[in-house]
Formats: sequence, C-alpha cells, structure tokens
Amino acid sequence: MNGFVRKSTIILLAALLALPAAAGAAGRQDAVIDNLPLHELRTYAGTGDLGEFDGSRQTAEFRLPGGVAVDAQGRIVVADTGNQMIRTIAADEVVTTAGILIGFNDYGYPAAGYANGPGDEAAFDAPSGLAVDTRGRIIVADAGNHVIRAIAPDGKVTTVAGTGVLGLKDGAASQASFYYPLDVAVAPSGVIYVADTLNHVIRKIENGRVTTLNAPSERAAEIFPGVVEPTGDFRDGPLSEALFNEPSGLAIDDKGNLYVADTGNQRIRYIDLKAGTVTTVAGGGELPADAAYVEGDFVDGKAEEARFNAPRGISVTPDGGLLIADSLNHAIRYLKDGVVRTVAGLPGESGKWDGVSRSAYLSVPTDVAYIGDGAFVIADSGNNRIRIVRPYDIPSSVRGDAIEILHNDKVLETDAEPIPVDGTIFVPARVISEELGYSVEYGSDGVTTVKRGDAWYRIRAGSAIVESSSGNLTLPQAPFHRDNRLFLPVRFFAEQLDLDVQWLGGDVRAVLIRDKLTGLQY
Repeated sequence: MNGFVRKSTIILLAALLALPAAAGAAGRQDAVIDNLPLHELRTYAGTGDLGEFDGSRQTAEFRLPGGVAVDAQGRIVVADTGNQMIRTIAADEVVTTAGILIGFNDYGYPAAGYANGPGDEAAFDAPSGLAVDTRGRIIVADAGNHVIRAIAPDGKVTTVAGTGVLGLKDGAASQASFYYPLDVAVAPSGVIYVADTLNHVIRKIENGRVTTLNAPSERAAEIFPGVVEPTGDFRDGPLSEALFNEPSGLAIDDKGNLYVADTGNQRIRYIDLKAGTVTTVAGGGELPADAAYVEGDFVDGKAEEARFNAPRGISVTPDGGLLIADSLNHAIRYLKDGVVRTVAGLPGESGKWDGVSRSAYLSVPTDVAYIGDGAFVIADSGNNRIRIVRPYDIPSSVRGDAIEILHNDKVLETDAEPIPVDGTIFVPARVISEELGYSVEYGSDGVTTVKRGDAWYRIRAGSAIVESSSGNLTLPQAPFHRDNRLFLPVRFFAEQLDLDVQWLGGDVRAVLIRDKLTGLQY
C-alpha cells in the first residue's frame, strides 16, 4: 500500500493515540445551508472506544469506520473498515450485516480475509466506500482485497468484479483487476463506477464487463529519499486523456454525471459522461515534480480559490450541492453555486465534541451521506463514531424584532435587551446568571458578586479585571451599568461554564447559549 491511503492511516493512528480514553421541521426547504444559519453536529452511534460489538447505538463500538450510505428504508449502512465488517443502524440498534471476526493480526486489529457466502461467513479486507443499488444490494469497495463486492438483501455476499490480485486489467468482470479501490457509485441503470484509487483511474462495471474511463498515470516521484514510486498526475480535458491522483470518492448527480474527490490533487473534479470531459469544480494547487501530492490546505470561498486537505467521501444533495468529507482538515465542506463553505467541524482541529456549527469537532471524517431534510451522516473515523448533522431549529417564540437570549431551546424572559458593543454581546447579569444556576449579590461598594457552588466572581463596572475563586480573569471588554443593571459579556459565562455561544444573525438576532453536547444525542 502507498500514497494517501498510507499517509492517512499513519495520521489517523497518531490521532487516536493522542485522544483520551430523523424527521425535520415541516415546511423546511430540502437544502443544507441556505435555509438555516446553524447546524448541530451530534453523535449518532458508537461509544468512541475501539471495538466490534453490536447492540444499541449508545453501547455499540466501531473501529475506524470508513464509509456510510443510506438505503431505501432510511437505514444507515456503515463500512466498519477496521473491523472488516459491514454494519447497519436501524431501530436504534447496530447489527453486523456481513463480515466475521476471524482473529487479530500482529497489531491487535481484526484480521482481514476474503470469503463469499452468507453474511455471517463472509470476510473482507478494509471495506471502504459503499453504495446501494435499485435492487437493494449494498455495493462495497473491498479495498484491501482489490475487488468490488455486493451484499444482497438476504445477506449473501458475492464478488461483482475483480480477481483479488491487484492490477489494472479490463475485460470480463471475473477477470478484471483493481488496486485498492476506495469508493463506488451506482447509477439508476445499475452501472457501477469505481474509484480505483491506487491505479489513479475511474472504472465502469456494466453488463459484466469492466472498462477504464481515463488515462492511467505514467508519472513517478521520489516519495522518500532514494525511493521512487509510481504516482498519480493531473490533467483536465477529454475524459480519455484526463489524469487523476488517488481518486477516493464518487457521487452521481441528477444528470447521471460523476463528481470525483481527487484526493492527491486536493480537488473536486467533474466527469460529464455524455460530453466525455473532465473539469475541476473546486480546489487547486500545484503538483511539484518531486512530490506525490498537491500540498493540502484550508480555504473557504470561491470554488477556484478553495483548498482541501485529502478530500474523501462525497455526497450530492437534492438542491444541487455537494457535501465533501475533507478528512485531514477534520471538516465537512459544502460546494454549491461556485462557493465552498464549512458546515461541520473546526477546520484543522481534531476533536470529539458535539455542538453547534464550528463549536463541534470531527476527527478524520472519511465519508458523508445525505439523509434528507438538510441532514447528513458522517463516518467519523478518528473518533470511531457515526455522527449526524441536522439544521438547528430556532424556537418559534423568537420574535426577531429584538435581540433575545436562548439557553438551549428556552427563550429567556428579560426586561432589558442585550446590547451589542464593538462586536461583543452584553447581557443583563442577573437574568443570565440565575438561568445558569448562579446567585447575584450587589455590594454597597459597587462590586457585584456572582456565586455558584464554591466558585465566585467579583465584578466591578468599568473594569475588565474580575476577581475569582481561581484567580483574576481579564474580560475582552469591561462590564457596565445601564438602567440600574449590570451588563456582562456573554462569553464570560461561556468560558467559565464551558458553554457554546453562537450569534444567530440575519432575521433572527438572538444569542444562543448551549450546554456542550457529548455522548449520544439522536
């Protein structure tokens, strides 16, 4: 194995060692970003511990899940890559659909195998990308076995294409060869497209035959000093002449054309199958002559200026957008109307926290699948969890004609409106303090004392220095009195209680204060 596959694995394992042990609102447009200003990222299944156990969503364990898909019944199908299994989440239970534990390798991970047959007898090697066809079959990119597999509705596993020996050979499906295919996509007609990752090509399986759509790379680069290996390349233009660099994600749009996550080139490419052309629709960067890959980066904005870091799984949304698992940026990105925006995760920061918008974290997300009603599911590989992102529903009681304070889903009643000052929102001390469990005492010396348990804070209007039970604190701006009320920056409470604070702008004009979300939420 070489390339991004190897690089990503090394980074992922290092990250793991560093970590401590749906229906939506009625009438909502079927869109991901445009309808609401905030999204919630929450854990859907998995404890976060490495393991292979089935059971409830709250107790089940995963091991580096690498792919997700949604079947016709709305069930979430997971390629549990590190466990060599395909798992299904339905009715709040996680069950193994196919794949068996045949032992452990020298590294303590479940051993790989290759066997067809009933689901409880089948064996896989690093199953990764998934797709569900119109017959209800789960199509699996069985990467380590260099084959494409299918799981029938009755659980029987068969090989669709590939011999199990790595190579690049077209022809009859049973005689064709692949090299570490990481993703698949299935057209309504039943045609299967394959991201043949380490061959740097896109393949098509149709009527029992395999064909290669683009030109294989003839490039080589010095991967390590003195070590020269074949690598991918980059070229847009006619499909037959186009070049890719470890393509790792595929998605079919409503026109029957293909989006490709061209991982090593840090780009999203588009294959117009009728026109026979390949174009870059997002991302960029130079491919140095002496390097295997374009250097990863993070930039939101215009598609041609956007930058990615190992984009992997992708998913088309009904509003014409594209969700992108930007794996080494630890974020989910969204491409629509020529603009790339981050919709989940804090770019460049790996973590496991649930929460709202950019206060929530991911760790090496490798795949994403659209669910519906603006929601999507993520294979959060580095956290050994399956996560779901849904639009945040603003309480109907929020009026929008004044700045309001929300604590979780509760609108706080106050006779004094929050006040914005130079980009900082100040809130009445008593209202917010009492809602969060503090007591407030006003001293004759002009000092207000805020207490909760053993913690206390002495606050003086006009001073950014706050005395506390744990030492002095410095606020970004000084509190002040207005209309006989003390106003404090809302982030004072967020920092002291480890809360999420978001400003809902636009027509809403509200401050959202939320308890940090951990554990199983949906």
